[in-house]
Amino acid sequence: MRARRRGAAAPPSRKGGNMKKILLAGGGTGGHIYPNLALLPALSRLGIEAVYGGEEGDSAEARAAKRAGLDFYGVPCIKLVRSFSPAGVDNNLSVPRVLSAGKRAAEKILSEEKPALVFSKGGFAALPFVLAAAALKIPVICHESDSTPGLSNKIAKIKGAKALTAYPGSSFGEFVGMPVREELFCKNRALARASLGIPSTENVLLVTGGSSGAQALNDALLRMLPELEERCVVVHVTGRGKAEKGRARSARYIPLEYSDDMGTLYAASDAVLSRAGATAVAELAALGKRAVLVPLPKGISRGDQIPNAELAAKHGARIVTQDGDLAAKLLPVLLHAFALPPMTRISSDANGKIASVIAVSYTHLRAHETSAHL
Repeated sequence: MRARRRGAAAPPSRKGGNMKKILLAGGGTGGHIYPNLALLPALSRLGIEAVYGGEEGDSAEARAAKRAGLDFYGVPCIKLVRSFSPAGVDNNLSVPRVLSAGKRAAEKILSEEKPALVFSKGGFAALPFVLAAAALKIPVICHESDSTPGLSNKIAKIKGAKALTAYPGSSFGEFVGMPVREELFCKNRALARASLGIPSTENVLLVTGGSSGAQALNDALLRMLPELEERCVVVHVTGRGKAEKGRARSARYIPLEYSDDMGTLYAASDAVLSRAGATAVAELAALGKRAVLVPLPKGISRGDQIPNAELAAKHGARIVTQDGDLAAKLLPVLLHAFALPPMTRISSDANGKIASVIAVSYTHLRAHETSAHL
């Protein structure tokens, strides 16, 4: 269950009582992973050690945690499928069994690691740790990215978690904003372009559908490529296993299945075409990028990207809905994307705010433990 990145330094020992420890939980997609990792510098400055919990096996969160040098703990996980197809029904009938196994495994991990807190970013990969923490009476803080909470965070709040939210005006919890990775701001534009082989004089459009890609965006982009290539260089993050369905790389089209260095891609780009996941919206706004967003429609998802897109529009993004002929709707917008205004920041210092909430919660816990032993 446990994995440490090869060659990474072991975390400081807690035997001397100097190091506070929390477990970060969440996975499945970058929207549940990257905000957790974004907290690491702020937590470190406060003397808080983090370990990571998520889905067992070669999961996206396991790979990301190892790259970050974190101890990773994997448990059985299962995602509730919003479908009445035979495969969906079979999957959902397995939820109680797999979730119970995941909770038991998470209880064992938490009992051995003894974190003071569990910080949940939500999603199916966090839920076993939330339920285990509740059973062991370990406090939970959950953070919700969207205007309405997902199932895991709803359960976390019912179980007594302190709820935080990234969405202004949400009634789910305390508004703290969205954690944004500090390394995204550290990339040099000229070096980023040089690493991709892009001349400094070219306009660059970055197309990304999130960590797993977006087939509708991929399909629309391939139809638009001849016209777009006359106007700009296209850097296209296709999603794992999807690059071979597209076109070969050229001087005007650079396909990538996946990138764990989005900072370089952002720095190299002048405009971005993306879904409207909360993490993507926050990053694009924080970086001041020109953005065209296509929110995932309700029915395909629970509709959480639609309010995200509405919020992004207030901060300068252009929104195109995924109905009708998406390529025909997108093309005129993208041809003028380089004249769009840069997005303005949605919230400030979210990383520090969340780390402070964690630190204050830890201080209260220590005070309670001390008084209980008097």
